[in-house]
Parts: sequence; C-alpha cells; structure tokens
Amino acid sequence: MDKTISITNLSFKYLRSEEYALKNINLEVEKGEFIGLAGKSGCGKSTLLYHLNGIIPHAVNGVMEGKVEVCGLDTAKHEIPELATQVGMVFQNPEVQLFSVTVEDEVAFIAENLNYPVEKIKECLDFSLDAVGINDLRERYPFELSGGEKQRVVIASAISVKPEVLVLDEPTSELDSQGREMVLDVIHQLNQAGMTIIMAEHHLDDVATYLDRLILMDKGRIIADDTPQKIFKNGLFENIGLRPPQTVEIGLKLGVPTLPLSVDDALDTFRKFPIKAFPQEIFNYGLQIEKMVEIKDLSFHYGDKKALHDINLSINQGEIVGLLGANGSGKTTLALLLMGLLKPSPGSVSVRGFNPEKQRKELVNVAGFLFQNPEHQLFCDSVHSELAYGFEGSETVVDEIISIMGLEQFRNEHPLTLSRGERQRVATATALVKKPEILIIDEPTTGQDWYHVSSFMNLVKRLNQEGVTIILITHDMRVAAEYCQRLVVMKDGSILLDRDTRNVFAELDLLKEAGLKPAPITEITLKTGIKPPLLGLKEIDTGE
Repeated sequence: MDKTISITNLSFKYLRSEEYALKNINLEVEKGEFIGLAGKSGCGKSTLLYHLNGIIPHAVNGVMEGKVEVCGLDTAKHEIPELATQVGMVFQNPEVQLFSVTVEDEVAFIAENLNYPVEKIKECLDFSLDAVGINDLRERYPFELSGGEKQRVVIASAISVKPEVLVLDEPTSELDSQGREMVLDVIHQLNQAGMTIIMAEHHLDDVATYLDRLILMDKGRIIADDTPQKIFKNGLFENIGLRPPQTVEIGLKLGVPTLPLSVDDALDTFRKFPIKAFPQEIFNYGLQIEKMVEIKDLSFHYGDKKALHDINLSINQGEIVGLLGANGSGKTTLALLLMGLLKPSPGSVSVRGFNPEKQRKELVNVAGFLFQNPEHQLFCDSVHSELAYGFEGSETVVDEIISIMGLEQFRNEHPLTLSRGERQRVATATALVKKPEILIIDEPTTGQDWYHVSSFMNLVKRLNQEGVTIILITHDMRVAAEYCQRLVVMKDGSILLDRDTRNVFAELDLLKEAGLKPAPITEITLKTGIKPPLLGLKEIDTGE
C-alpha cells in the first residue's frame, strides 16, 4: 500500500517553552487507514496534527527537528495553501476557522479559492452541507450558531473538496448524540471511499469500532500503536488516566476474551451473564425549602428565532441538575438568562432570590458561571493573575484552587497558550476561587481527558456535598448518569423531561426525540429487560 503520511524523528518545542512538546515521533500511515489518536490533555496530540498541514512550522514558530511528509509533500518545504489541497483540517475550537458572513460562503471558501468552476463549487457545497446535515443553516451567520452547529460547519468546509487526508482534533466534542453519530458516519463513509483519517479523540465510545489503529501518546511520545483491541487489553489506557469505551469496560469487568467495541457486541456479551436489576431510588425534591432557581413562563427570542418557549423550572438548594438537549435546544440561552446576560421576554427569573437582570452585581457574588468556550472568560496574562483578578480573599485560596485543578506547572503561563482542556481548567478555577453558592457549568468536559473530567466532577460532587447547587449542561451522557441526581431534557426551546436521572434515561424514545442517546450501559441493560436501567459499571451485579 502507498504511504500517505511519513514522520521521521520528529521533535518540536514551542518558543518560550523549556520542554519539547513532541519527542522523537516516528509514524507511517497507509492510504485509506482510519487512525485514532488518544492521550491526556497536553500530551502533544494537537501539536502532532498541526505538523500534518503545515501550520507548524509555517504559522506557528518553534524549534522543529525531523521530517514530515504528507502525500509526498515535505510540510516544511511546501506552503499551507498547497498542503490544504491534500489535507483537510478540523480544529478543536471551531470558532478559529470561521470568518464568513454565511454558512454557505464558509463552506464554499476552499473550492472558490481553488478556482473550481461554478458547477463544481455548487457540487462541493451541496455534498458537504448534506453530509453533515446543515442544509437548513445555509443563510445563517456562523457566529450566531450553537457550538455544535459551528463544529458541523467547519467539518463541512474541511470535507468540501474531498482531500486525500482529513485531520480532526476532537471533532465531536461539542456535538449532541445525534450530531456525533451523523458526523462519524460521514467520516466513516469518506474513509470507506479511500480518504485517510487521523482523528484525535478523548471519548472513543462511538469511534473505536471504526479504527484500524489506535495511537496512544504520553508526554510528547508515542507509547503504543496497535489495534484498539490490543491497546485496550494491555491496560495502558487506564495507567495514564484515560478511560476506554464503556462497552470495553463492560467486557473487562465481565472477563470476556474478546472485548466488545460496539453496543451490539456488548449486548451479546451482556446476555450471557445473569445481571441483577438495580433497586429503584425514591427522590422527593420538595423536601428542600429554599429554592435556588425559580423560572416562570419564560420565553426568549433571538430576532425572529424562538430560542425558549414557556419554561417553568424550579431547582432546590443542594441539587446537582443536569441540563441536557441537542445542539440549539436552548440550554446555553437558559444559562445566560440565569446569569442576567440576556433579558427574558416575557417571563421571570430568580436566582437565590435575586433578579439576574436587575441585580447582576449581587448575583455574581453568589453564582459562578463557566462558559462553553473558555476563551470567552480569559483575559489576564498568567494563570495566577486570572484567578486573582477581582478576588479579595486570601492568596492561600488561589493556591489551593490552582493545586486542585492541576495547574501548578502553568501558574505563570499565559492562559491562551495552553491546550483547550487546560484553558477549560483555568476558566473553571476562576469560578471556583470565589466559592459560589450556585455553579452553572456549560460543557465542562469538552476537550478533557477522563483523568481531568473525573477530577473536576469529583470536585463538583464535593462542592455539592458542602451545599453548592450545581447546574450542569453537558453532552456527556456518562458524566450525566454518574454525577447528576436529576435531569432536565430540552427540545426546541421547551422542557421535554424533568425527572430523576435513572428514570429519564429509561425513556429511550423520548431521548431519541430530543436527539440524545444514553450511555452504552443504560441502553444495553434496557434492551436486556433490566428496568430501571443501570447507570454505571459499579452497578453491575452478577450475583456471584
């Protein structure tokens, strides 16, 4: 087979950095392979991907050693525009790739700049818009879209001219279940048609079954390169703080020789074991007297577009409530209204007794908010300054939060030079330093490896045990299942479901209607007749 990618003795160090981000990387990829790239945040995955389309060394300066060839082109000798005809790139943060005034212009940009005939441009445009399911967004302004919709736009742009190689950096991190399945199906079809795929991904539940090889990185080095089955069996994943697909975890727990990579495979495995049903919990949210959030008859419009419709919701002190829904369902809009960053029209909002619109100053002293995009709340020139800004408490508290969030080594670094996952941790730390009574968190697991996800969520759980009320917006169904007591599911700006977590996840049809899919363990147990379903591996009881 033809070598599409050849990397020889590659090392790279960013300017102003003492450590090499990549250390002696050697890698060959055959034409048509689907390669997964995994590793903890900051291990060098994104840096490696930037070498494949010439961003490094042409746009990002540093010390580069070794050689990278893609489709026969030496990336150090050929400029980015030439490499772009061979390599499509999808970044972790979609906003860095958006600049046009309409989605249609954005997606057509590459074909237009390659001077394709008008009919060919139209063909490229129609193919890519249809492939990722965003035909209805053609005339929309990209920066007004939800995070997941933006991600679909940049994927459509990258595949529009069907490059030889498609490089993706966490492409599904901001997508809902339905959007993730659609995008991965498109990528799989492109791969089946002969396109070489290199995908960095933390969450492999929906990806593992497509992979020919899985490459594992740690501290700038490749530490494993093999089939997913062999990688998951050797324990390296867990050893460096990563989490394999839940279907694999089921196989490992049940001790089967062939690990299931798909839900269907895991379902066959599960049926061979007598699993006991989990006892039904009884929740009574009316026991708490103090209402932390009270929303009545709330609606909101962005121009002519209705984002929220007749929302009524009450959240009590001390709850952990997961706010779920497809991209564009209204979750972030609701969070912004809770923080007084948008004005309700009509309806009323109360957060810990404050009117967010009129008492924002008082509200920020008791409520913390983490934006979906960490760049939107980072503006100081060091991590320490970011946490200390506007904080009148003890320096000891700042140091404690820096330690809890695993940011000691970045204390004096500029936040915007860090990886997406590291920036997310900095943004989280800025909210935690004030020790809020209510914490609203918008997609905290985006771009995070499991070690940092679990560390963060265990911190959230500890805060909740100390009395902090948590509202968690997330697409990560495993996190919602394992940490949330109650789930509110939104669809098209309205509340579709509001129940305890186990009973929400039992409603497969309603979840599908909302564009969601529960974690594999829940889907599998429901299909084997266990109801209410299991929510995590710790609940598996074979009765032995």
